[in-house]
Amino acid sequence: MRISPFLLAPTLAALSACTPAPPEAGTAAPAAAAAAPSPTPATAVSDTLNDPGSGADCAGKNLRISRDNATLVINGECGEVTITASGGSLNFDKARTIVVEGSHYTVLNTDVDTVRVVGSDNTLNLTNARRIEVSGNNNMILSRETAQIQFSGNTNTLNTDAQPQVDDRGSGNRVI
Repeated sequence: MRISPFLLAPTLAALSACTPAPPEAGTAAPAAAAAAPSPTPATAVSDTLNDPGSGADCAGKNLRISRDNATLVINGECGEVTITASGGSLNFDKARTIVVEGSHYTVLNTDVDTVRVVGSDNTLNLTNARRIEVSGNNNMILSRETAQIQFSGNTNTLNTDAQPQVDDRGSGNRVI
């Protein structure tokens, strides 16, 4: 959210009217004023979009989805995308990282560096996912290009055109 300087100016003027004048030369400041804490700076705009509506623009921010059963299309490039929701879907183009903690969730994405799937029974349709870590169970991942996959969960499937480096610490996992 951007704050307009035209809206900020009247607020600052009103606040400055409430500030006591400095003591005159040669007089002591009241003890209460001397003990008062200094004002805290305004907080920065959040770098995370929390449960935005469909059509929102990531604009490089992190994205957090916690609303169950929501179908979302997000525009722009995201930082880290964290999904704790279950039973929904998310379609977006690019992210640095995707973390899926929920279950029965569908993710559509074209470009991501790292994917971590902690939840179970999820479907991820990714075009380019360089590194994938799957600790949940019964997940289906489609990725045209994947350099590395690590399984520590069970009965997960990676369907890829690539020949990724595979580290399988679970059971029943497969790369096809």
